Formats: sequence, C-alpha cells, structure tokens
Amino acid sequence: MEVKKTSNEYNSFDIDLIQDEKILSIYQTGADINLSCKYEDYRKISNISFSINSNQGEVYSVFDKFYKDIINGNIMGEDENLQSVQEQMQWEKSTSLYEALVQNSVITMLCDAYPVKCPNVLRITKKNDEIILTFDKFDGEFPKPLYCITINMRQSGSRIYEFCIPFKTLFKQLQTVEDKKNAIKSLTKKL
Repeated sequence: MEVKKTSNEYNSFDIDLIQDEKILSIYQTGADINLSCKYEDYRKISNISFSINSNQGEVYSVFDKFYKDIINGNIMGEDENLQSVQEQMQWEKSTSLYEALVQNSVITMLCDAYPVKCPNVLRITKKNDEIILTFDKFDGEFPKPLYCITINMRQSGSRIYEFCIPFKTLFKQLQTVEDKKNAIKSLTKKL
C-alpha cells in the first residue's frame, strides 16, 4: 500500500491510501472529515471495497483501533482501563443510535451530505486480520459523482454527531503515518 500525504489549507494532510488500482482518500473540509473511494483510472462505480490487512503495518494498526473502538462503544477513544470509560462504553452500546449503526460487528455509516432516503453508505467489517471498507452509492434526486463514492462526517448538523469523533481521531492518527514515497524522494535528494 502506498501512503500519499498532501498538505491542505487546514494545517494538516489529506491522506491517500493507494492499493490495487484503488484510492481511499481521507480529507478535511472545514471541520468535516470525508472518506472517498475510487479507482485510479476513474471507472464509473456504484460500489467499491477497499481492504486493509495486517501486512500494512501502521495503517492497519490505526484502522484496527478505530474499528475496535466503535465496536466496543469507546466512541471517545479514551483509556478503556478507567472505570468511568467502561461505564460510558456500556451506556453508549445501549443507545438506539449505536444499535442502528453497529449490528453483528458491522459498522454502517450513512453520509451526512445527502438525505436519509438516498445516502451513500459505508460498511466497515473485520475478517481475521483484514478490515474491509465497502462504499455503496444510492441514486436518488440528488446528483452524485460518477467516479467516486464519498462519505461525509459532519462536525455540525450531523445525524450521527458523536460517531464523527472516531473518524476525526482516525484522521488525526493517520497524520503521523509516514508517507514512504515522499520520504524516499526526500532521502534521495539529501544523498
């Protein structure tokens, strides 16, 4: 997997994870975090899956923690050894919002940028040492791009506000993942 980081106007990096002709982009627009998936050759798509496995080191570790935190109800990503966090996690898992978004170890997120009747959907599953992100585009009265599927996690006005927090944490943790391609270029210039 190639990790590509591009500086953005928010003093952070937009992240592109590139693998098997697919690009998973995680980027910031204002206070919102967006995930977008597409093919490098811009094929028209209505669904696409992106896999991250344990061979992908640091990227896998970040996504694995993200997945486990949501499944366990640790939406704030806090220290699970604290009694107060354990109680918060138990409460979180009992909410109707959590029960609607997490079923049978599958996380289902609806894109905040479209009405409930035709949102793009992201399903996150884990099988053995592989995390699979499956993006589905649902057509409706709102036009959507032909070549990518985007999931927008809004900071304000979100239907699933608190579930945006793990996505913000994921984005923040991916900021520290090394951009190997650019690191190699930088090393080569120094030599």
